[in-house]
Amino acid sequence: MLKDILGRVTYHAVYDDSILDALEFARANGFAGIQAAVELPHLSFEPLTGRQCAAIRRFREGHGLSVSLHGPDEVASLFQTSRRLIRGVLGYYRALFDFAERIGAGLITVHAGARLHFRADTSPVRWLPEADADYFRRALDENLRRLLDLAGGRFILCLENSGWTADLFELIQHQLDGGRLHLCWDLAKTYRDGGTRDAALERFMWRNLSRVRQVHLHDRRAGLSHCVLGAGAVDFMRFLPRLARANVMEFCIEVRPREKALESLRNLRRMVRAR
Repeated sequence: MLKDILGRVTYHAVYDDSILDALEFARANGFAGIQAAVELPHLSFEPLTGRQCAAIRRFREGHGLSVSLHGPDEVASLFQTSRRLIRGVLGYYRALFDFAERIGAGLITVHAGARLHFRADTSPVRWLPEADADYFRRALDENLRRLLDLAGGRFILCLENSGWTADLFELIQHQLDGGRLHLCWDLAKTYRDGGTRDAALERFMWRNLSRVRQVHLHDRRAGLSHCVLGAGAVDFMRFLPRLARANVMEFCIEVRPREKALESLRNLRRMVRAR
């Protein structure tokens, strides 16, 4: 069962010339597809013509490859409370989702984004007035609903465990229980600096294993993430045997550039075959 993972491994296309260039590399090197960093200017979907989108889809379908997309991190924050700013964020996502449909992307992963922080010189340290913290939680809840409405079931929409705090678990659980939202589990982000794991986050993810559709794979070394698999502190075999039995669509190697992703794929193959 564990070996089945190897047929679902993609890589994060960042230092590639284009989406088509990345798909060609994936096909030539045994990846199941790519996760395209379309938030980068040179990989942006926005200047692509209908003909170029059709070419991406033809190549993807012709070679049995998958394409997933990764939305912006903090630039398009779902914690946004301004009506004017959130219109721009949702407008971007509307265009991104339409592009995903044109090329046949089956999955899009988004980050919740960043909340404002204003450190107070107090003990314990305060980062935000509680009244505003509540505004941000309500904004995330509402904006996730809007995003899911825009997706309209055309693909799997995943929320990645990036920047989550304990006060968000109940809100995210409520959205998951609605049946439309799914999860992307970045395994390395389960770890804190120093190599300890966030036990509350890990329990949350295992509890919602049936909702995990994408897994991000990269290692942590000396406080740095996105390192080659096997080069750091992440115990992949703690997670992968159980994840292999779940309904995960994609195991995306988030190691850049692609030559390092390929090195990581080879290391992953050795890990899996050693079990």
